[in-house]
Amino acid sequence: MNKINKLIFFYLVTITIASAGYDTPAMYNVPRSFDFAKNYYNVYGGPDINATIIGSNEFERGQTATLNIDLMNRGKFLGFEADEDPTGANEIFAAQTEIKVEGKIVDAIGIVASLSADTGSPVEVKSVSQQVGSIRSGQNALAPLKFDIKIDKKARAGTYPLSLDVTYDYQKNVQIIDANATQETYDANYWYGIMAQNQTMTIRVKKQADFEITKTNGSLFPGGEDIIEITIKNTGEEKARDVRAIINPSDPISTTDDKAFLYNIEPDEVVVAKYRIKADSKAVSKFYSMDIVLRYETPEGDIRYSSNLLAPVEVKEIGFFQRFFGWI
Repeated sequence: MNKINKLIFFYLVTITIASAGYDTPAMYNVPRSFDFAKNYYNVYGGPDINATIIGSNEFERGQTATLNIDLMNRGKFLGFEADEDPTGANEIFAAQTEIKVEGKIVDAIGIVASLSADTGSPVEVKSVSQQVGSIRSGQNALAPLKFDIKIDKKARAGTYPLSLDVTYDYQKNVQIIDANATQETYDANYWYGIMAQNQTMTIRVKKQADFEITKTNGSLFPGGEDIIEITIKNTGEEKARDVRAIINPSDPISTTDDKAFLYNIEPDEVVVAKYRIKADSKAVSKFYSMDIVLRYETPEGDIRYSSNLLAPVEVKEIGFFQRFFGWI
């Protein structure tokens, strides 16, 4: 049995260097200001954390979703060189033990990961930094990272970058002390450093039809009805087929014709939906909102429904001529 190892931690303040892509690990050299025992070998290599999105990276505008990211340590042991030659049985045992323990230089310890979007991006990362634990070289994290993201309702179709920043400790150097070849016991001093990596993860916002109401023509008087024209524009990037605009007015506004068939609407195309709307005789003079939902078919043949749109309609006060001549 080995004695309890003595841990000596030397940490550095690190700066993460972000780039549009994958960064190799940034290692930080610590001047050796101590020497408790002989150092027989200098080893080279280190952890290398690589991230991959699990599942689809495509989302719809306005969608809130969970982004699952898997981490894998692709760390490599690059080699070693002798620093001091051992003499005697105890030193030979210490040197042999050191080179075995030094192999852990490729393991990532105490990983912390955070995800962020560029300033002004329509993608919002709603999750905080996550502690992952440790990952040995050649292995994956025990569980994927889960980051909640929200896509703005007005996001344009296209690709958007997210920056994944990862920091962790690694075993930088080991010194074997009090080695006893006969009893095969030793103590060890461990020297730890900090590493930082940045990787750009890309998500896509799908092309889709989207709609907005640009204006409403027509007005009503209490107790009267009229044709109200509602202008609708396809502000999305995809064609909407077999479009039906379904209106749902609420008291004191009503209709007996709640569907307008608009056929196909191309991107940036403007169409007009017409409805016969009636105002209750007790309606007061003001603007009322009518809910409209568009049912449409995507180019792939899927049925979709738009978000709820609001169309204003004005109920005007009855004037003198309307009262006198009965123009309502």
